[in-house]
Amino acid sequence: MRPSGAIVTPSVYAGDEARPRLGHVLEPDRRWIRPQPTRAQVRLDVVGAVIVAAASVMSVELWSSTAPISLGWRGIEGYVWFGVAGLALAGRRVYPLSTLVVESIVFIVIGERVVGLSGVFTIQMILFASLYAAWAWSQHPRRLLVVSAVVVVAMFGWLIYLFSTQDGPSAPAQGGMFTPFQAAVIYSLIINVVYFFGAMAWGHGAWRSARQQAEIAERVEAERVARSRDRDSAVQAERVRIARDLHDVVAHHVSGIGVQAAGAGRILDARPDDAREALGVIEASSRQAVQQMHQLVGLLRAGDERDDRGPQPGISELHTLAATDDRPVVTFRQVGEAFEVPPTVGLSLYRVAQEAVANVRRHAQAASGEVVMRYVPACTEAPAAVEVEIIDDGRASGATGQPATSGGFGLAGIRERAAMHGGSCEIGPRPDGGFRVRVRIPVAT
Repeated sequence: MRPSGAIVTPSVYAGDEARPRLGHVLEPDRRWIRPQPTRAQVRLDVVGAVIVAAASVMSVELWSSTAPISLGWRGIEGYVWFGVAGLALAGRRVYPLSTLVVESIVFIVIGERVVGLSGVFTIQMILFASLYAAWAWSQHPRRLLVVSAVVVVAMFGWLIYLFSTQDGPSAPAQGGMFTPFQAAVIYSLIINVVYFFGAMAWGHGAWRSARQQAEIAERVEAERVARSRDRDSAVQAERVRIARDLHDVVAHHVSGIGVQAAGAGRILDARPDDAREALGVIEASSRQAVQQMHQLVGLLRAGDERDDRGPQPGISELHTLAATDDRPVVTFRQVGEAFEVPPTVGLSLYRVAQEAVANVRRHAQAASGEVVMRYVPACTEAPAAVEVEIIDDGRASGATGQPATSGGFGLAGIRERAAMHGGSCEIGPRPDGGFRVRVRIPVAT
């Protein structure tokens, strides 16, 4: 009996737990278009095709060495067709449908021209690989279905034609249910159904896996963009708040200086000419500073239309951040003798403590926290300074601590406020556990 059809053992695909059900092949949802292969993948296909072609030619030599068979025209036709079949796999991902058509034609030609080679394992695996690649990489769902249907009909039609031209025993052997010929036909049909639909199912499973990976990558990228947008918005909101604080406190006092300088220039009698000239310069400078301050605030606001003005908090309001009837318990403590602090510094220290206490409540998983306000008097080596420190006994993971959860938006504002006043900032885990935020700002007394 002539070797018939593409025979493949179940071990080729058995055990693949990720393969889809047959219904996924018969009714595929292929609205997603798989991207073209990368250059690296194409180069790998070319190298692999050369290797497969060489292995196919060698398999012909080995097969023909086991028994005297015809190798076709001039004894080289079998080698040529097997080599062509192997090289054609170079386009299995770039031109998957064309590759499938070529491999199917070569398979049938081998079965007709060099009959003894149609059962060689390499040519059967090449056809299997081309059918798998078509279902894994095709970007044209309708063409895929049409080409696959044509290939399956052609292959099974050719198989039926081969059986129809053969004769076999008319009686079952040794009392079997089927004659040897009938058993061979049934066995070949079953194996070929598994072969072709197994290749399509496996290829479709690879396509579905690629689609899922692409969807995951898209979601990860969307989340990254969203986090970046949220980070920018949070930093911008902090800058808007800083700008509003500067406008409400600094601009008010600078405007007062301008008004006072203008009045002094009108009432001062001693050396009136020189005094007026000096005070006029002060007046012009102060008004110019106010104008520049408004310009800076306008830039920092960046389109913010809110106008929620009101009395701004300062150092005297730090105790309001303490809460002993909530969890975590937050206490307040003052160290050192109080002295006068510029309103801008007091406001910044309050905002620092406010943000740090909010982080303690949201992210630290702490049982208690403390806000410490320190007045550091001047000495020969350093000017006077004020310092606010917020500590807790919560969980701090390595060097990131709370910011790893919150994204670090508020901490960026804390650093900006400290730098704005020429101060120093310390943010990080404590050696004995918990987290610390400490800002020190020098002041002139």
